[in-house]
Amino acid sequence: MRFNRRLILGFDWFWFLSLLALSGAGLLAIWSTTDGTNLDSYFGRQFLYFCMALLVFLILLYFDYHIYSDYIFLAYAASFVLLVLVLLAGRDINNSKSWLGIGTFAFQPSEFVKILAVIALAKYYSESDHDTLEPRELFIGGAIVAVPMLLVILQGDLGTAITFLPVYLILSHLGGIKKKYLITIAIVIAIAAPFGWMMLKDYQKGRIKTVLNPSEDPRGLGYQTIQSEIAIGSGKFLGKGLKRGTQAQFGFLPARHTDFVFAVLAEETGFVGGISVILLFLLLSIRMLQAACEAKDKIGMMTIAGVLGLLLFHVAVNIGMVLGQIPVAGIPLPFVSAGGSSLISFFAAMAICLNINMRRYVN
Repeated sequence: MRFNRRLILGFDWFWFLSLLALSGAGLLAIWSTTDGTNLDSYFGRQFLYFCMALLVFLILLYFDYHIYSDYIFLAYAASFVLLVLVLLAGRDINNSKSWLGIGTFAFQPSEFVKILAVIALAKYYSESDHDTLEPRELFIGGAIVAVPMLLVILQGDLGTAITFLPVYLILSHLGGIKKKYLITIAIVIAIAAPFGWMMLKDYQKGRIKTVLNPSEDPRGLGYQTIQSEIAIGSGKFLGKGLKRGTQAQFGFLPARHTDFVFAVLAEETGFVGGISVILLFLLLSIRMLQAACEAKDKIGMMTIAGVLGLLLFHVAVNIGMVLGQIPVAGIPLPFVSAGGSSLISFFAAMAICLNINMRRYVN
């Protein structure tokens, strides 16, 4: 297959370098707060995942993105099988049965299903012949998102499950939703909220209750939030330096290399390091928004917009959680938190979005 020279000229280096910088910040934080650098260490495994993510990125970048959209429902069906398999034979980690193990290797299918759901919904809505979505289309679009979402809820991973909601809302808005249908969806969500509360487990309810006042349970459900706030506040402007953060180095901060990695960066690199990470996400978002506006077809535009919505939701929830403004939800910070499934899936999503952007002027 020949590679069009215009595609290389259309490659967005600022976009790509933002991804490398965010991944580098994550590797730096993991190295600083964990022991060892061999392949059995957290740092070594994350570096290996990073290399795998780059390989996946380059492969997905090479082929025209319409190939992925043409076969998306086949991939979506396969992901459904994987989610069911997780329920039957998955590994239970931190109150969540979300992992499939193959020997010593384990991965989280739900992280990849989120990206597939974006493309599947974008594909379905982009084929609509109407200026606005009909009730039947909204229902089918909702089912595309709701089926994997419910399976993830059954796995006990509520944090990942709620990430499907912004995808549906954003793409339904772009697809053209009538005001009366939007009001109806809002009413349904409001009515369902009390039932959703009753379905939550006790520890999940406790996390929500302790958001406003974590000091009510400082040794239990409020512990993570308190330690995170201490870490961020003690970092001040320039930070304490790598491997010098007390909350991270002495083990006071739980999940310091995964969900609370932003608190580590804020403690050890200070306000400068924390705001730099946020600015990198802002730069990435601006490039993606521009790419969505310039996409040559509707499915390209909707795919980028869906991935952008998913990315921003992860960033807002994770940083809000670390700052103690929202409940601890177990949602990783894209490209920064340790974890191969999240890193590879987001690099795959970025490859598809960059793929769309590169081919905006190619026939």
